[in-house]
Order: sequence, then structure tokens, then C-alpha cells
Amino acid sequence: MFPTLMSKTFFLLFLSLAFTFIGAFIVVKFFRNAYNNKEIFVTAKKNKAGELDLVVAPGFLMKIFWPVLILDIAAFIFLMLVQHNFPLNVFVMFCYTFITGVMLGLALISVDENLAMKVAWLTAIITLFAGSIGLYSKIDFSFLSGILFWALIALIAVSFLRIFISIKGTAKRIIALIGVLIFVGYLLFDFGNLRKARKVGVLNNWLTALSFSIDIYLDIINLFLQLLDLLSED
Repeated sequence: MFPTLMSKTFFLLFLSLAFTFIGAFIVVKFFRNAYNNKEIFVTAKKNKAGELDLVVAPGFLMKIFWPVLILDIAAFIFLMLVQHNFPLNVFVMFCYTFITGVMLGLALISVDENLAMKVAWLTAIITLFAGSIGLYSKIDFSFLSGILFWALIALIAVSFLRIFISIKGTAKRIIALIGVLIFVGYLLFDFGNLRKARKVGVLNNWLTALSFSIDIYLDIINLFLQLLDLLSED
């Protein structure tokens, strides 16, 4: 059914994104139902577009966020430990992507859940564009490896700093735009590597496909988060 490395990779990637969507959908649906049921921990306001934007009590949101974050990190570490153990690695990956979906749902609620479709479409368009270049151009993107690594380290450092220092307005959007460029670069790099690997017959297996699907999945999710940060109100 999946004779090529690309078909295996895209199948796993599709399922991973589907589990992520389900996780995010459940979270947003939960808080919308809570608002409709007039629960005290959730209220609403109008955003600039006049849409209803849910506002969850920070204390309540943090009680959910931190355990889910710890679970998400633990699931990712476990996935790295079992990534060569098929089919356990596939099961763990889908668990991890579902938990990541819950994290995305919480991120949307904390910013503006109405941005979900707009950001998702932008992410899809950018991924399709970058993926096409990475797969079908003759450019070798391996030169980006070191640049992207150090740029990512810097982005992580700035993101950590934002926990303690409020960065808003133009500065926030510049950081988010740089983040978008970093993960577009990673999409080019990872799709370029997939292009090279598909020509090597011995690599046409589910373990290799899983490795590529994890890399591309992380690129897409982080691109989504950077776009969400870029488009969200302060």
C-alpha cells in the first residue's frame, strides 16, 4: 500500500497531524462548552474582528498547562528512546502528537482560538511551498544545518527570556517572524534530506519514514506556533 519512502513518511505525518487536530479540538470544545454552561473559570471578550474570544482564568489554565507540558516532554523523550522499536514507536508517536494537540489547544485558548483556521491555512500553504522546493528543486540545503541550529538555540533562549520579561508589539512580532523563517528553513532542510533518502533503496522502511515524519511534524507544529504568535494580539 505504501511502496515508497515518501508515501510511508506522508502517511505517518498525516496521521500525526490528525491526532494533533483531535487533541486541539477537544480542548477548544471543552472550554466553549464550559463558557456556554456559564462555568466561573471561563469568560469571553470581543476581539478586533468582533468575534467571541474565550478568556480562561490564568490560575485554572496553568493547573492544566504544566501537567500537560510535563507529559508532552516525557512522551517525546520516550519516543526518542523507542524510535527504533517498531511498531511501539508508531504508537508512542501518536500518543505524543495527541498530547501536543492538547498543548496547541491550550495555546489557542490563551491567545485567541478564532485564529486557528487562519494560522492552519497559512501553515499548510507555507509547508506545501517549502516542501515542494525541498523535494523537487536541485538545491542542496545541507548548508543550512549549522545556521539553523544556532538560530534555533537563540530563539529558544529568547523564548525562555519571555517567561520573565514581557515582550510585546513590534519586538514580539519580529521575534515571531524570525521564528517563522527558522522553521521554513528547517522544512527546506528536512524535505531536502527526504529527497536524498528516497533515492537510497535500503532506507525505504518504516523506521526511516518515522524519523522523517517526526522531523517534519516538529517543523510544522513550531511553524504553526510562530505564526500564531505573529498574528495574535498583545
